[in-house]
Amino acid sequence: MENKEISDKDLNEWISSIKKLPDWVKLYGLNHHSPSQINTEEDQWGYKYLHLTQEERRTLPVNSQMKCGNWIGEMGQKQFGDFVWEYERPNGLVKKPIAKEKKIFESGIDQFNTYEPADERDARQHEENKLGFALTWKHTQDAIKSVGLKSPIECERSVSLMLPDCDLPVIGRVDFEDDNSFIELKTKYKSKNRPKKDGTYTFSVKKIAGPEDERQEKYLGWFSHLLQVGFYYLATRKTPHLAVCNEAGYHVYSPDNCDQLKPKNLEKFMIKMNVICSNRERIMSRHVGKVTWVDDIIPNFDHNFWKSMGDHKLKAIKLWGLA
Repeated sequence: MENKEISDKDLNEWISSIKKLPDWVKLYGLNHHSPSQINTEEDQWGYKYLHLTQEERRTLPVNSQMKCGNWIGEMGQKQFGDFVWEYERPNGLVKKPIAKEKKIFESGIDQFNTYEPADERDARQHEENKLGFALTWKHTQDAIKSVGLKSPIECERSVSLMLPDCDLPVIGRVDFEDDNSFIELKTKYKSKNRPKKDGTYTFSVKKIAGPEDERQEKYLGWFSHLLQVGFYYLATRKTPHLAVCNEAGYHVYSPDNCDQLKPKNLEKFMIKMNVICSNRERIMSRHVGKVTWVDDIIPNFDHNFWKSMGDHKLKAIKLWGLA
């Protein structure tokens, strides 16, 4: 099974080379899977990728936690990276040197201060993130340094993986890597606690669980993190490192301290990804561009995802014929 680096241009050429391109590829406008798609619940995936266009997806609401994570990632690239892969027309992804900056944190703070919250709830979250943003950046630097990647360090390189029962590749972009290792970076921020009797609520930061901590599997999307690391390991065959950072500290999981990141266990994610992606391809194949795909997916509108989706939640409810 061949795994190779792939750019947007390469992807289009690869798709064009298929003698019998499935009709649903063009009808749904979906030409690949990704780790983030795989970690998305079925109803959310259907709404985002089968109902909305790429342009419409770009207008979906974002929140302070997502933006802070993006900013920290970009700051990490500027400080530790030597090259970054960026999209450039007409050549697709192009490898570019990263210009060294002296005021990386200051530029990150500027982005933080100019962020416009999506709503009142997001505004409160953003306010809570103020101190957390600075401390998380400090711990992110410590985490990346502790891995000891060797120059040249590349960021955002696109890699792909073909699954046994799928027509389309899974494509993702590596956060940080050298010739032998890679880092998947996750940053976490304070989360909202349950409302008090008077309706008010507070925020708290969760301690990052160690590799053998029984709380680990319940902590902050542990399974989805493992799946992403599993994908990048299978696509690159490099030593995996999962760096989880928040304002309280950081932990870097690796095969040396986390049994779940050993090759024999990461190999199992090939099966998990194949089950999810092949089922979604069957759905697209069965309905070939029609909205009837909703018949094969049971929505869960109580999920936190839909709480911050505004008008999109109402549109989705109507899409499923529930309003």
